[in-house]
Amino acid sequence: DSIERKPVAMEPPKSFIDSSKFHMPADKIYYTKRAVVLTYHHISLKPFSGITIRPERFEADLKMLKNNYFNVISLRDLINSMGGKDKMPPNAVVITFDDGYESFYKYAYPLLKKYNFPAASFVITSWVDKYSHSTDELSILSSNEIREMYKSGLIDIQSHSDGGHYYIKTKEGKERGALAYQIYDGNKLESEGTYRKRVSGDLSRSISLIKSFTGNTSDILCFPFGHYNQRLVEIAQGVGFKYFVTTVSGYNSEGSKSIYIRRIRSGDRSLNPDKLKADIISCGRGRSLKK
Repeated sequence: DSIERKPVAMEPPKSFIDSSKFHMPADKIYYTKRAVVLTYHHISLKPFSGITIRPERFEADLKMLKNNYFNVISLRDLINSMGGKDKMPPNAVVITFDDGYESFYKYAYPLLKKYNFPAASFVITSWVDKYSHSTDELSILSSNEIREMYKSGLIDIQSHSDGGHYYIKTKEGKERGALAYQIYDGNKLESEGTYRKRVSGDLSRSISLIKSFTGNTSDILCFPFGHYNQRLVEIAQGVGFKYFVTTVSGYNSEGSKSIYIRRIRSGDRSLNPDKLKADIISCGRGRSLKK
């Protein structure tokens, strides 16, 4: 039997928009009224995949942001600015981490505290506690770690689904994210009703669990694998999600009223701080990124 967790009321992450940053030297302003969102996944002393970086690489990225006049704001600051409630500082950047690995708590969180940079972690809620404190390389955040980080005011916790982070085969034989498509077992296609019930149930559970971890109601969904369509968006809106984090490359504009958040890749092992700086500036200026 699962233990019912009672929500703990906590203050939501504060604003990190510093009004003094609006008056920067003109030659230090790369872009205005736009924000670039960075995508990280995993940090390890032994990087084993293309989207795993060492702790010192992550700190080098943070140093680069600090030393080059980038203004790191929170995900909520970004949403408020896109909605017209706030102004974006010049050179605005948002830091995000996907999947909710324990390495975020072990390596990223202490460094984010050191630099006083906010970040958002998108967690797969059914993995929390079930795969936590594991000796496995991809150990998952525990609910206590999530609670501690959220309480700090630096870290926002939002949804990456409850258990929808896996691939399914579509009728066309393609591998796609399980939340965005109906399952085809080789003979029969999942019915529309069954699909909608499966997805809405998954997303509702993720909201409920994040509430139990943080006391906060998650209203931001990061699409697993970046796979989404209008049907998934409508189902997600039906259970309470208002904003959607994608893998679409590009900047996010002040006052755009968009519900979709674009990001660029930052946690690739092939990158370095200088290349990341160039990518952020190119993205903020509306240029396509060079491979």
